Amino acid sequence: MSEVEDEENLEQAAPEEEAREYLTFRLEGEEYAVPIEKVKEIRAWEAVTRVPHSERWECGLINIRGAIVPIIDMRLRLSLPAKAYTKHTVVVLFSFMGPQGKEKTVGVVVDELSDVVRFQDTHIQQPPQLSRRRSMRFAAGVVEHDSRMIVLLDINAAIAQDESRAA
Repeated sequence: MSEVEDEENLEQAAPEEEAREYLTFRLEGEEYAVPIEKVKEIRAWEAVTRVPHSERWECGLINIRGAIVPIIDMRLRLSLPAKAYTKHTVVVLFSFMGPQGKEKTVGVVVDELSDVVRFQDTHIQQPPQLSRRRSMRFAAGVVEHDSRMIVLLDINAAIAQDESRAA
């Protein structure tokens, strides 16, 4: 067998893992990522209807094509400093299955979108255990991509309304 045939057989025997796409965004200058398949829509900031006695990180509600959607501030959810909303503020809408098996949409306020990146799951490392347990509680992993350190966010845990499910 020739070297070329050996290489082709080796490639067929060990197929390369397919890379997944992630939407990256910035919060307080740091980069975070979520699987692109969880993103439903990206919108500009718009005024919300506040809900009395809500958590500090719960901005309020908006109406999107007849559906009432809760909006949360990811900065506040991650215990980062608050930042004023401007016309440049971005809301990323995420879709997930709610407790009764119904699709649910939640909007997340981020500072700015970065881009869409691709990398393999094997490149993801476990989040580091830092001295403050809460600092990485929504981190699903960490990856270095193009000389950038990106924290993968467990978006389901981060947008959970019940603190006991998110901790």
